[in-house]
Amino acid sequence: MLCVLVCHDGDQWLSTALSALRRQRIRPRHVIAVDTGSTDRTPAVLKKALLAEAGDLLDGVLTLPRGTGFGAAVRVAVEHAVDRWGDPGRWLWLLHDDSAPEPDCLAALLTAAEVSPSAAVLGPLCLDWVDSRLVVEAGLSTDSSGHRQTGLSSAEHSASFQQSTEVLAVSSAGSLIKREVWHSLGGYDEAMPLLRDDLDFGWRVNRAGHLVLCVPVARMRHARAATKGARRLDAAMARPGPSFRGVDRAHGMRTFLVNCSGFSFFIGLPRLLFLSLLRALGFLLLRRFADAHAEAGAARYLLTRGRLREGRRARRGSAVVRGLFTSRLTRFRNALHAGAAFLIRRRVEADAALGRLPATDAGSTWLEPSEVDSRSFGPDALPAGAARGRPRVAGLRRPPVVVPVDADLPGAPRPTPRPRPSPGPRAASGMVLVEVDQSRVLRSLLLAPPVLLVLGLSLVAVISNWSRLGLDLAGGRLLPVGSLGSVWSTYLASWHPVSGGTAAPAPAALAFLGLMPGGPSFAVALLLLGDIPLAALSAYIASRGMRVRRSVRAVVAALYGLLPVSTTAVAEGRLDVVVVHVVTPLVFAGVYAVLRASSTHAWLPMASGTAIGVAVLGAFSPLTHVLVIVGALAGFVAVSGGARRIAALFAIVLLPMALLLPWPAVLLQHPEMVLNGLGAAFESPPPDLIVCSVFVAAAFAAAVLRPNASMLPGLLVLVLAVGALAAVTAVGAWPGAPLVVAAWGLVWVVLAGCQRGVAPGVAGQARVRRAVSVAGVVTLVSLGVAGFLDLRGGPLRAGGGPALSQSLTAELARTGRSVLVVGPSVRQVAGRMPAFGDDDLVPTVSSPARLRRWNSSLLDGAPPAVKVALAQAASSGVSFVVLPSAEASSRVRDAAGELVSVAPPASDGRPVLRLRFAADTGVLLAPDVARRARTGGEPPAEPAAAGVSPVNLSLPDVAVRVSAGGEGRVLVLAAEDEPGWRVWVDGVQVPVVRAWGHLVGVPLPSSAAEVRVEVESTLRDFLLLGQAAAGLFTLLTAVPSRRRGA
Repeated sequence: MLCVLVCHDGDQWLSTALSALRRQRIRPRHVIAVDTGSTDRTPAVLKKALLAEAGDLLDGVLTLPRGTGFGAAVRVAVEHAVDRWGDPGRWLWLLHDDSAPEPDCLAALLTAAEVSPSAAVLGPLCLDWVDSRLVVEAGLSTDSSGHRQTGLSSAEHSASFQQSTEVLAVSSAGSLIKREVWHSLGGYDEAMPLLRDDLDFGWRVNRAGHLVLCVPVARMRHARAATKGARRLDAAMARPGPSFRGVDRAHGMRTFLVNCSGFSFFIGLPRLLFLSLLRALGFLLLRRFADAHAEAGAARYLLTRGRLREGRRARRGSAVVRGLFTSRLTRFRNALHAGAAFLIRRRVEADAALGRLPATDAGSTWLEPSEVDSRSFGPDALPAGAARGRPRVAGLRRPPVVVPVDADLPGAPRPTPRPRPSPGPRAASGMVLVEVDQSRVLRSLLLAPPVLLVLGLSLVAVISNWSRLGLDLAGGRLLPVGSLGSVWSTYLASWHPVSGGTAAPAPAALAFLGLMPGGPSFAVALLLLGDIPLAALSAYIASRGMRVRRSVRAVVAALYGLLPVSTTAVAEGRLDVVVVHVVTPLVFAGVYAVLRASSTHAWLPMASGTAIGVAVLGAFSPLTHVLVIVGALAGFVAVSGGARRIAALFAIVLLPMALLLPWPAVLLQHPEMVLNGLGAAFESPPPDLIVCSVFVAAAFAAAVLRPNASMLPGLLVLVLAVGALAAVTAVGAWPGAPLVVAAWGLVWVVLAGCQRGVAPGVAGQARVRRAVSVAGVVTLVSLGVAGFLDLRGGPLRAGGGPALSQSLTAELARTGRSVLVVGPSVRQVAGRMPAFGDDDLVPTVSSPARLRRWNSSLLDGAPPAVKVALAQAASSGVSFVVLPSAEASSRVRDAAGELVSVAPPASDGRPVLRLRFAADTGVLLAPDVARRARTGGEPPAEPAAAGVSPVNLSLPDVAVRVSAGGEGRVLVLAAEDEPGWRVWVDGVQVPVVRAWGHLVGVPLPSSAAEVRVEVESTLRDFLLLGQAAAGLFTLLTAVPSRRRGA
């Protein structure tokens, strides 16, 4: 047998590898070491091993250039052995300088080869270099994308490593290869000097009709220095090298393409190129530029230096190896297990932060090379614990079922009766290996506090909102939410046919709803119906930085989720308060994290993510937006920091303003909208503050029992909320948003009082702890019952709100005329019924008074006032009037006579009247009627008035040709006159005239003319472009980058 040991800058592992080779129960006949231009102590270590007094471990040392690949090094060694000894043996045993086989590794491989004569390549089970219980490779495989698979499956238990299994390939480290098969296949493909050459060779061996076996009873520790980045890939310096990922992806895809079938190659080449470019784009978005460069370099390698055609011609054999590949189902299953391991890791990290570490196993001990080389005798040679009784059996643990966790360990060991693996204290940080079994998965995933929190509160929310379950909620302060297309068209429109027409920008909330997955209706339903669990989960996540037990965090988060103000807001359709309830914890926690971030933290993703949350708050509740900005500025003054923190603060303050453009300009012009929030006009009594006092009592108790400095942020939030509450109460607005912010400040105080490490004081007594626990449970149950009773009522219902009959809806959409809804809140909308966001559009100056006058006249029922109101409404484009009751409809019909007719009622039973006037979205007035319209007269209250010719126009952009007529004619549009309207007649811009006191009029000549009308929107378009640019920048920078050392 010939053993070939390939070395390259591996002096830190080489001594251990040589010692392991020396202690083999069956030693190879010949051992040749190949040094590929090492620049460290590797040549000296090999020279020492070559000396006679070292036991003649090595039969020779070959030195090759630094850029020599692994396959080329083995080929040179084999040729040298053949020239030197003629027949160096039937088998080749390949070793890396960072691999240390166990004493019986070679014997086990040879035994397996005798049992399976058809096996041409055999490989050991690769164990972790530090902890030999950790399996890192059990054979190799690949998938259709060229990704290397290590043969580890989450479905298998560690006890399954007992039988030899047929695999696609084995790692080159420790592989035992028949020399005749090696020669017949030409050894490793030197086109791939490093990485995936072993996978390619194993695939070719299988295609040649031989077996490749993984022998688990043969075990070897492997440091995987190249994989972990512990040394450079000097043999693959050309692109896509020396990047490990670039070489790995390039050689992995090449291995698949040169060994697959012709059909798979024909389909796979464009597919892999496309996927590589797609992954490169994804990595660019994640700001993982090195990975993006590697993917692009791998694609370029396939197209230029991959030598795919030459490689496919050199492959021989046609044996089917389909069953040895990694299927998509296996990859999906492993991904699920990786997700579970991630969640378990996060839980252990949280427990470690609280000082609670899982019990570790001292059964695995790592020996330094010097300790390996030194022989022990007598009792000192026994393993730890062997003298106490029966030997301990340590099972293998595999990466999918072992979670390594970086934890901050105590600086000094605690007294314990158990022996320690080290006589000295542990370092300040270390790694904890947590064994994952079914019971831990059940406890960590299914019975975890956040899971129970979400499931329990979701059940409460579903039961409480059972009568309103649906995706088309409306009622109270929530008007019906339109479809995705209608929401975006409304937001991007330069002119809105609401309240007679307005060019004011639409609220930014429409854009956020349009971006939500599932569509606007689904997003609104999810927020309202899932407010309780979503807000509780938000509070739980926001408190993850505090050293508080997870169960305590879950209980406090549940109390926040059941906030009485929020349940009232849900029942009344107050979407603005619900959004504040859900987003506030995350936003304030983000601001706190930005202010407290050190220079080692990635401040930009943190600041950008917080800016998105602040923008969401500003879109739905401008008052809360102001509170967050004031709180951030106050925290900036109170906490000192460097330039990065200043930049992050500016990002939190300025980015949300850019994300909300052009909405902030509207708020500056109309500051009263800051206090009222977003939503339809709706009157309701203020929430019950007595129930809310529970949070005040809890925070007061926490401040008294366990006062500490970490309560200050919560107290600052509370002070800001109290000031906002006073301002809202002064103007008579509903105080929901300030109360929610105040509740979060109180919750923060409570959580700060529950932190670990705070002097317990009186709270440390057992009776006090029991009393607090009982009070918390009682409060939670009480709030749950109160929330259930509160949610059972309220005007919010499913069904999409009131709607006109199908025929009237189709007519409105076709003609573009308006519907006037009369009642406590009067609304005029063209082309449809009122929808979400209409009440937040700023109307023209004259519109509110005009609508109130029409509402009062129609409800009073006085005949002269009714006729004037109906005539004015018809001239403004109104085609249908929805009245609040049958009595009001009867009075209007009696007063109007033939000016109205009965139309099909609305879906909620309210009567609808059709106006019988000569009107449309535009009318052409004769000179005498035009003169009256321009001088402030009233529209004619007649069904077919002379001198009035209806014209159906598509507002606001009008392009129409008018025939010749009398001098002084006027084309009147059913749109409110405001700055921004521009009119051209025969290409010449003319001033707009005001008709009937408030409508847009176009003066016409007596000759035929081309008329063009539009609304100026240049500034608004630039602001929307700025908003889009800011949104793209924020989304790209909000993606968290990979943690250092990941």
